[in-house]
Amino acid sequence: MTSPCVPVLVHPSLFPEAVHARLRASFQTRRIHGAFHYDTARRARRWMAVHAAHAPAPTTGEAVSLYDRAVAEAVARLEPRPWTCVGLGCGSGHKEARVLAALEARGLASVYIPVDVSVPLVLVAREAALVKVSGAAVRALVADLTDAADLDAALAPLHPPGEGRCVTLFGMFPNLEPGFLFGRLAGWMRPGDRLIFSANLAPGADVDAGTAAILPQYDNPETRAWLGTLLEDHGVAPGSGSVEFRIESDPGFPGCARIVADWVVAQASGLVLDGETFALEPGARVRLFVSYRHTPASMEAGARLHGLRLEASWIAASGEEGVFLAERDRAT
Repeated sequence: MTSPCVPVLVHPSLFPEAVHARLRASFQTRRIHGAFHYDTARRARRWMAVHAAHAPAPTTGEAVSLYDRAVAEAVARLEPRPWTCVGLGCGSGHKEARVLAALEARGLASVYIPVDVSVPLVLVAREAALVKVSGAAVRALVADLTDAADLDAALAPLHPPGEGRCVTLFGMFPNLEPGFLFGRLAGWMRPGDRLIFSANLAPGADVDAGTAAILPQYDNPETRAWLGTLLEDHGVAPGSGSVEFRIESDPGFPGCARIVADWVVAQASGLVLDGETFALEPGARVRLFVSYRHTPASMEAGARLHGLRLEASWIAASGEEGVFLAERDRAT
């Protein structure tokens, strides 16, 4: 009799002591590590509500068409041999499921490894893959990508040795410092791996003006409710402050801007963790969230700087979304 249980592997970056240390550091510094907005079922559900209401991919036919075309053409470029699909930061997994289905259509699909910081989300991603490819071999892994420098070694036992790896990274470039993320990708990828990734773009010639134009995708009730969930879960009353959005430039990565969301304290309160309270005095600010908006040029420059070669790109007509295909530069 087949067991109804679903195995999920846990990387050491999500062992309790590591998670506790990152959360305590977040409260001490008043800069919340982005992973904590996704790591419980309640927070994951609220994020999915934001995604459904405001993300370009599910809300516009143009973006859906962009991903369908990009995935089909990227997979068509792969050599005819078995490929493992590694979905880094898979979230709900619907874009990754497109890749898996395209591989299956060519008879190239082998194993699917959804990777996310959230157990609920890797399980959602698993189901999304099985809808597209019934009977797919799924080996779910939870890991914090910001604290998993050894991810390549963790992935190695999960797929047949010597098999091609099609690595996807959808929706992660907005949330992590771009130089750090490009560096991590260069360290994780092996020669012969192919990377399909996306970036949220600032439409138009002026990156700051383009970022301002898409600010309503962030500054809205659903996003405020989602970002406030972590605070509520740790003892901060919703009425004791408010979420404030603003746009900043990033001097460390020219050609992109970032949207910042801060919790501005109006009434004295505190974040509580295992009986320890981190006081928040009126006027204090807690950095809740950062989202980077790029340009195609900044993506190409960042990839090249870290030894990755862009082979193809697909840009939405709106200029708000881009999908890219890359591999490690053979010269590095």
